[in-house]
Amino acid sequence: MSTAFSRRFMELVEQFAGGNKRQFAILTGKSPSHIYRICRGLSRPSMTYLEHLYGLFSIDLNWLLTGEQPVDKPFSSSQDELLMVPQLDVEASAGFGSMGGSEDVTEQFALNKRWLSSQLGVHSDRLAFVSIRGDSMLPTLEHGDMVLVDLSQQQVSREGVYVIQTQDGLMAKRLKQKSDHIAVVSDNDAYPSWQIDSQNAEQHGVAGRIVWCGRSL
Repeated sequence: MSTAFSRRFMELVEQFAGGNKRQFAILTGKSPSHIYRICRGLSRPSMTYLEHLYGLFSIDLNWLLTGEQPVDKPFSSSQDELLMVPQLDVEASAGFGSMGGSEDVTEQFALNKRWLSSQLGVHSDRLAFVSIRGDSMLPTLEHGDMVLVDLSQQQVSREGVYVIQTQDGLMAKRLKQKSDHIAVVSDNDAYPSWQIDSQNAEQHGVAGRIVWCGRSL
């Protein structure tokens, strides 16, 4: 049974996942069946989940709950404002390295360009989703998290969490630019730090900077 709330919720699915309920579920950390039930008016999301949506997309919760139009209308969902972002069949290890598999595209996600720009400060169309494996970046990244990587940011211009290429595979690490090297740091103190310098730079390339992380609630 469709309701006014479920119709507004479906607008969010259209705006932020191109209408794909399964992708919206993955992006927001819920099961697809739960999203289907909300869209059909068979279930209502918890306030915890609504607050999670606000944190992800800065949506107007008053509009979503009551239908009262905000001063700034929700993002447009026209096709020219959507960017198709691939999910790659690789894992970025938050541990000691993971080959993860080939870099085949397993799925495509439709993301709103205005949301990418206004909320993440991302203007590049060279983006990809990869999954995280391991615990060395706890509490920032958890095993099983899906992260959005800006592949255009392959220079460490500022401190951040990056995906780097190593002889052991891809790794997600915090990188800090120093005067003569790059410090490679794990947020989990149980893992040692190391560095990229002129002696090993050829074996350690920066694949991109992580700009967003999604996980199940």
